[in-house]
Amino acid sequence: MRTLARFVRAHWGTLLFIALLFAGTSYVVRTKRPPGSMTVIEAQAMDMSQTGTPVGSVPVATEKVRAKLSVPTVTYTGSVVAYNDTDIVARVEGWVVDMPVYPGDRVQQGQLLVRLDSRERSARLQEAEAGASAARYEREAMQREAEQMRAELEEMQRKRDSARAMVEKAGRELESARQELEMARAEREEMLAEIQAAEANNAYWQAEDARAENLLKAGAISKEERQRTQAEAARARAELDQARVRLNKAEARVKQAQAMLGAAEAQLTQAQREAQAMQAGVQRATSALQAVQARIARAVAMQEQAEAARRAEAIVTDYTRITAPVPGVITERLVSPGTLVMPGTVLLKLRTIDRVRLQANVAESDALGIREGNTVTVTIPADPGFRLDTRVSSIFYSANPQSRTVTIEAVVPNHTGKLLPGQYVVMEIAKGTPRRLISVPLSAVQRDVEGKPFVWVVQQNQAEGKVTYTCVMHPEVKSDHPGKCPKCGMDLVPEKRGGKYIAHKVNVTLGDSNGRRVAVLSGLREGDEVITQGNEYLKEGDPVTPVEWGISGPKRLPEPSGEMPAMPGMEHGGHTPSPPAMNQHQQHTDTPAGEPTGKTVYTCPMHPEVRSDKPGDCPKCGMRLEKVEGGHQH
Repeated sequence: MRTLARFVRAHWGTLLFIALLFAGTSYVVRTKRPPGSMTVIEAQAMDMSQTGTPVGSVPVATEKVRAKLSVPTVTYTGSVVAYNDTDIVARVEGWVVDMPVYPGDRVQQGQLLVRLDSRERSARLQEAEAGASAARYEREAMQREAEQMRAELEEMQRKRDSARAMVEKAGRELESARQELEMARAEREEMLAEIQAAEANNAYWQAEDARAENLLKAGAISKEERQRTQAEAARARAELDQARVRLNKAEARVKQAQAMLGAAEAQLTQAQREAQAMQAGVQRATSALQAVQARIARAVAMQEQAEAARRAEAIVTDYTRITAPVPGVITERLVSPGTLVMPGTVLLKLRTIDRVRLQANVAESDALGIREGNTVTVTIPADPGFRLDTRVSSIFYSANPQSRTVTIEAVVPNHTGKLLPGQYVVMEIAKGTPRRLISVPLSAVQRDVEGKPFVWVVQQNQAEGKVTYTCVMHPEVKSDHPGKCPKCGMDLVPEKRGGKYIAHKVNVTLGDSNGRRVAVLSGLREGDEVITQGNEYLKEGDPVTPVEWGISGPKRLPEPSGEMPAMPGMEHGGHTPSPPAMNQHQQHTDTPAGEPTGKTVYTCPMHPEVRSDKPGDCPKCGMRLEKVEGGHQH
């Protein structure tokens, strides 16, 4: 016979329909029942949330808290932004004749993306190249002419220098001739004076010789005296002759010097004329060279202009071949081959994703503690296995006036293409300085009706082994021994079964959270064992057993403490039968609660932690196990 609770749970819809039918027809069925007992309708109408479901030891996951040196972090959602968003734009007018790329294609820097019709541009380029060649030939001709004129100028300068040297030589010879003439004239003057003295001396001795001859004839002097006077007269006559000869030579030297002077003057005059003529030739050659150089300068300017025009046309012609400025991925193609495009038309969109920017909009209060170089942990909610550790590379020092947030950015490599532009990421950003903190998983924190945070910790049970009995339908009924409920007559069941550990509520003060864990500033001490899973429905003093916990629930259930109490419908001859035998899987299930197995799963409505892959009865309360579709409880 099934318990009343299971009956009510299984048939509450039918009972409610009967109750409404009876109320509509004003037909009331009155029966005699014990005081305090309830009709089926009353049982259905009561608040089942206030019933004290009998419990054993609750399986929980725990963690012993330790103070660790850690950096406070803040967690924000962010987005992946391409390192570069490049619009591939046409720079010249033309028809699109080839576009060898498509969205999704990876391209390298310099790879051809679009080719425009280049025939008109090629013709203009050829014209510009021809103009540049003509200007170059004219410049080269001018330079050859200038070289020839420069050679002529150098020859004229050489001749001019030679004529100047001849002028200088003629000048020196003229000066020498003048000095010679002066010396000849001085010698002639000296000879003239010498002749005058020789003539006077000769006249004296001639007179003396004549007197001496007379005296000799008169016998006034001796013959020796006469001979001596005669010799002096002959010597004076000879000296006069010699002086006249020297005078003649001096006269000849003077005439020769005068002739040399005239010749030197003539030579100097000729040299000066030649030098002047050479100087005039040099001037003419210089003027002609300057004129040619001016023409060369004009030719150089024309050539440079022609070369510039050629280069400009070459550049514009190159614009008909549009290549990738940076490596990346084509994300959009906006035109197709055969389209006439104008300058400024966007042809393709290219994104650089070998490096990407991870950006999060951080509140101003949090941004104050973040610096460039702070660590950042990046996860992708859509990919639980993804984790990337990087650092803050940039802080946009300008708050958004609407959201009052500051953009924090981390540039990371993305060679595998795992991160896609626009992708949703979670960024845990370090801020502040490292300090020793106690932290617990967010799953360990609960809040009371006032919103104040608290956690459950595991404590030693001081009343281990003591059992309190209560009624399933009337939890206010308490007893320290088995029996019947005085209100409804149902068998009392254990309310709390004694065990080694119980749950104790501790109020805490929380600090920063990184989305997985939260810092506890007060309320906990190192070594406290905090309940992190299985704490949803705990009450103060509930027995708990720490067990290994999986993703979906406990990997094993704790062994029941004490004997199983008798449940309604399980009495046979005044004794409590043992729980129905279960197969090995029912007794020792390794499947976490709520974990899909791919098979039909059965569980107890009152003890959802009991799970089996075959039908049967609950080993705790004896209720029939119910099927859970797809391995999940309804």
